[in-house]
Order: sequence, then structure tokens, then C-alpha cells
Amino acid sequence: MKQLLTSCLVTLCAMATMAQVDLNVPIRLTGPEDQRRIDGIGQPAQSDAAVTVEAAVRDGWRWCTAQRIADTLELSTTPTVVPVRDGLLLRFAVPQDMSGRLWARIQGGAAMPLLRTDGVNPTWGQMTTGRIAEVLVAAGRYTLLNLPEPECPPATISVNSNFCIDQTTVAGQLIYQAMDRCARRGGKLCTLDEYSAACSLVGTQLTGMFNEWEWIDDTSNHSHTADQAGRFTCTSHRSESVLLVRVAETRCCYHKR
Repeated sequence: MKQLLTSCLVTLCAMATMAQVDLNVPIRLTGPEDQRRIDGIGQPAQSDAAVTVEAAVRDGWRWCTAQRIADTLELSTTPTVVPVRDGLLLRFAVPQDMSGRLWARIQGGAAMPLLRTDGVNPTWGQMTTGRIAEVLVAAGRYTLLNLPEPECPPATISVNSNFCIDQTTVAGQLIYQAMDRCARRGGKLCTLDEYSAACSLVGTQLTGMFNEWEWIDDTSNHSHTADQAGRFTCTSHRSESVLLVRVAETRCCYHKR
């Protein structure tokens, strides 16, 4: 028993030394439960301070506040994280609905892309106001780990297991406006294959079909031209060269997670 007590005392002393705890009273191994504790260990106030057991258990992530400024999500932590290293896990409440091409940074650090795990921009309806987001800092980007499972953004229709399409169109847009609108929503202009598949498979659920030409993302045989589809049938297709004047309708496609 004496050897066991000696071993325990040595172990506790070693633990105390490693934890930077100064014990100026005898260690009691028996006694009332409310006396078998160490009092006076405060919470760390600096990012390089020694941590308590609670902090060690919970330090796999840090809670932070988020504010959107233009296309960048500004994240603030307490205490400040310096430097920002790969493997840092952050959680925050999304301050407002957002999607598309976004950036994030921590308290004035370098801005890095904010992407889904598949490397695609968040789509409309995935980062909504008040949702708790979880991001991992690694490989020069912030990766969103807890976005909803595969689903279509609001006001879109699922075409197949790979993508969704806007149910309605937006009229009167130049090709560059159309591309920007889809990008801001986390989508893109549909390719001719995607448009034809959506038209054939779920065309009866889409509004505005065959009312006007719609912009698509497809290659042309001529430079400085863009492509349109859907004026008369699911396979209607043409090229448009007067890009700064001619407008058409816009319908975006979205890749599922």
C-alpha cells in the first residue's frame, strides 16, 4: 500500500508540474468528496496560455461571430487566433442569407475561398440566416462541413440525382448579367445537355418555357458569341453575337452536394 501511495504521489506531482499547477498544501487521497479537488484554476485569457481540462476537451473547435462585408465573411474569435493554422475548426451563426462566390477571413487575416466539401460554391438556400455553420481551415480555403444533404435550392426543380434547375426565368438580361446572377446564387447557366434534359424530363413543371430564348452555357463554332436555347422546342438552339445589346431570359442550373 505504501508503494502504491508513493507511486500515486509521484504521478500527481508529475502531472502538476506538466500542468503548471503550484501545490502548496498536502495532497489528500481520502476524505469528503467536496475536499478532493483543486480550487483556483482560472480560465485561460490568452491564446498561448495553459488550458484547463474543459478547454482541452472542447478546443477541437472555437465559437466565433460572423459579419458579412461585401463578398467576405469576417470571423471574430475570443481570444484572437494567431496564427491561423490548418486544422482550425470554427462554428458561427450565419448572419444573413448568402450563396455563390464567397470569401472568409479571421480578424484581418488573409481572405480565402469559402467552399463546400466538393469544392463548389454554396448554393441558394444552404447558408440561411441563423443556421449554425461549421468550417475547417485547410489547404488555403474555408471548407463548410455541415451544409444540408443533397437537395435543391428554393424555387428550383430536381432534374436527376446530379442537378436542379430554376422553375422560372428572369427576363431581359444580357449574357454577362445572366452569368453573374447564376454565380451569385451558387449556380451557373445550364449547358445545352442540362437544358434539354430538364426540358424533356420536368418541362411540364417549369414556367415560361418557349416564351423566349434562354441563355445557356455552351460552346460555339464562332468566337465572341454566346448561346441560347428553348425558343420553340426542347432542342431549339442558336448563337448570338450582339452581346452588349441582345437580351434573353435566364434560368440557372445547380449541382447537388
